[in-house]
Amino acid sequence: MNRYVAISPQSQFWLFNVALALNILGMVLTDMWLPMVVGAIVTTYLSVDALVRLRYVIPMKKEIRELRHELEKAQKIMRDNY
Repeated sequence: MNRYVAISPQSQFWLFNVALALNILGMVLTDMWLPMVVGAIVTTYLSVDALVRLRYVIPMKKEIRELRHELEKAQKIMRDNY
């Protein structure tokens, strides 16, 4: 999930949602349906992906990192006691 490392996950979320809104607006205002539908599908995927990463994946990675740190501390204490 490190595809877009030059921009923060929060900024990616807003960027993809704005792109989706512009695609939908373009579908309403123009007759170019096929390219706009394809663009809307792609930006919908990117928006959902950014939302899932922002809401679930990043906090889960932080929690896993904290749990690993606690596990290492507990293992060190166990080794020191024996």
